[in-house]
Amino acid sequence: MEWAKTVVKPNTVGIFARGRSAYGRNLQPEFYTKLIRMLQKKGYDIVWLGEKQSIQPCPVDDVLDFSSMPEARDLEKTLAIIANLSFTVQFWTASTRLSGMVGTPFLLFESPDQIYATAKRGAQEGRRLELTSFGPKKICLCHFGKALLYTDEALGCAKQCVEQMEAGDYSEFTGLVEEEGAVELLKNTHYDILR
Repeated sequence: MEWAKTVVKPNTVGIFARGRSAYGRNLQPEFYTKLIRMLQKKGYDIVWLGEKQSIQPCPVDDVLDFSSMPEARDLEKTLAIIANLSFTVQFWTASTRLSGMVGTPFLLFESPDQIYATAKRGAQEGRRLELTSFGPKKICLCHFGKALLYTDEALGCAKQCVEQMEAGDYSEFTGLVEEEGAVELLKNTHYDILR
């Protein structure tokens, strides 16, 4: 933990940027550049996190790219870095488990069915959250296709969620979805992991 304090400054946010070749759900580097700039304007420093083989290269030169450091291969050091962050942000990726295990708040954008569908139909991320989250979490229910098409609106959802987290509001947020009523029905019909 003391080592991690020499690496990250106070008031630092971690970003995990999914860059997998399988299954898609990768946002453009330009989106992450805008996300970084938005967080910097709010006074945060940034650290880029993740495994080299499953994340995008850091698109901005003036942030700490921990993912490219040799220490990133050490799970204990990675968890120490995350434990010293204000919060982490991730989009359609399971890296929330790292933040959740050390109790660091996180913001996750995820598809409603991955959180709330029945066990036979998915809800993989919902189960993971249930098992590995030991701290505050903010979930933005959002369809990937919508976020990919409407990146400015997705960034607006991220900003709103961050501002709510700053105010201590970790309630669920519904962002870019096809039908909000259908999402509410899904939540109310199937198990409710997040409450």
